[in-house]
Amino acid sequence: MQGPHRPSKHQQLVEAQRYHYAWRSFPLFVMALMAGSILELASAWQPSTALQAAVWSGFASACLLWAIWLLRVRSQSNQESDDDQAARLKEEKRLQQLLLAVGSLIGLGWIGLFPASERHAVSFVLFHTGYLLISLLCLGSLKRLFLIATVPALLPIPAVIIFYQDLLGIPLQAAMILIPMVMLGFQQRLETMITELLELRFSHLDLLHDLQAQRDAAHQANLAKSSFLATASHDLRQPMHSLNLYLASTAAYPLTDDLRDMVKRMQQCAGYMNEMFDSLLDIARLDAQVIAPRIESVSLQSILLRLQSEFQTIADARAIELRFSATPSLAVLSDAGMLERILRNLISNALKYTKIGTVQVIVKQRGSRVRIAVIDSGPGIPRALRRRVFEEFARVRDDGLAEGPRGFGLGLAIARRLADTLKIGLRLRSSAFRGSSFCIDMPVAPFAQLKLALDAGDPPATLEGQLVLVVDDDLEVLTAMTLMLTLHGCRILAAGGFQEALQQCERMQNKPSLLVCDYALGHEKDGLQLIEHIREEFNHDIPAVLITGDTSPKHVALFARSGVEVLHKPVHPDTMIQAMRRSLQQVRRENESAGATANMQP
Repeated sequence: MQGPHRPSKHQQLVEAQRYHYAWRSFPLFVMALMAGSILELASAWQPSTALQAAVWSGFASACLLWAIWLLRVRSQSNQESDDDQAARLKEEKRLQQLLLAVGSLIGLGWIGLFPASERHAVSFVLFHTGYLLISLLCLGSLKRLFLIATVPALLPIPAVIIFYQDLLGIPLQAAMILIPMVMLGFQQRLETMITELLELRFSHLDLLHDLQAQRDAAHQANLAKSSFLATASHDLRQPMHSLNLYLASTAAYPLTDDLRDMVKRMQQCAGYMNEMFDSLLDIARLDAQVIAPRIESVSLQSILLRLQSEFQTIADARAIELRFSATPSLAVLSDAGMLERILRNLISNALKYTKIGTVQVIVKQRGSRVRIAVIDSGPGIPRALRRRVFEEFARVRDDGLAEGPRGFGLGLAIARRLADTLKIGLRLRSSAFRGSSFCIDMPVAPFAQLKLALDAGDPPATLEGQLVLVVDDDLEVLTAMTLMLTLHGCRILAAGGFQEALQQCERMQNKPSLLVCDYALGHEKDGLQLIEHIREEFNHDIPAVLITGDTSPKHVALFARSGVEVLHKPVHPDTMIQAMRRSLQQVRRENESAGATANMQP
């Protein structure tokens, strides 16, 4: 046995909103009632007696005060949302009682105030038509309120037709019958229209809420994916870092030709993995906005020579002709590192997608601008996918339908974002089966300024005999690091964590020459805190190199502000050695500068 039908939540919302619209129009109904009462009283002043006018005016005034009181109560209760069902039903019951009284006042008042005459009957019809129209406009959203307000006012019409039959003509009688029927038809149409509009509105709101929920779910999924990628990237960097160190250490041992060739191939595979990790790091740096361009006069010839030397072997292996065409001694205003990275990514991308033919790098000066174009004879990029190739992790196959060559699909995304950072733009022109062209434009430098290393005459710092404190909580990394640095002649003190490193420092008679610390050393301590702690312990600005596998934009920005040399795992051993030498050399220059300043003082 089924229980009584209960309206759905959607139907309840529509009903509550229709009720709310009726209340919003109720002040207009009250003002119309006040104006109509004054007009009716003025019209009845002559034909009715003073007692009749006084009684009717008293009832009309009571209804007006009653209506004003209801408006005041609703305003104080602040129930415009109509969420309290019990309060809303009580409020509507009061409103229905008021409308019943007003309708009765309108219907019976005319008969009680005016004598039987044709002129007064016509006024009766006009007055009731106006009342029906106002009720339709103000209460038409709910049929029950409309009927309660109008039925008592319409009941006297049959009595008028019966008792005033001699005074009224057929047209007037027909009007007195047809007008209420027409008004009732309009009310049904109005109520249906309002209901449909409200249902459409709430359907759109439901759709909007669904879209909002889907967007939030997609955002959460994206955050989860980013968190997973960050965690996976960090965990993968650790063994890759150890592998790089172990592979570099094999050079110190005698190997057969076959083993040496195998190690070389392993190093090539590790190099490919390092390039992918470097691409992810570049994206993290760009997201963290820690890459600021250093605009200076840059010689294009030196950059192009390095790129040609780097990619010529790859082009020869794939039987692709690699051409460089540029005016010698041409210089531009740009950031040398960013510009070289853009061109490297563009050339690498062109070689990946060109199976046969040529890849050209053409440099031309046009007035005060220099245009560099990387042109390939590959399959081209369909128009619909030209925006997609600049997105992260996008790889387009020759037919434009699936993934292309191996890689993360970050090369063009990094090139575009670096070009935007330099404000030089990166344009793509491509057509099917005719290849693609990537172009950048830069201002010409007034003269070529060769970049010289600071203090080029100083001998490079040596690691031979240096006391190095190595701190890493990963045993494999710590072992590989110790082995590699020992082969370079360093004296090593190894520590597997924050507290162990401090204990090592307490047992030292002399301060360490260099600190090489991992960033992640536990939940509460990190490598930056350890470096600061050790420097305070020895009251000396000890050279330090921080190594980390964390590439989140937040931490990349933190590392950029730290002032410490930071390397991101996996680190190539040569890169690590150079960073350690730079740190030692920088401190040596600072000490020499401080000594020279002290000698100059009287």
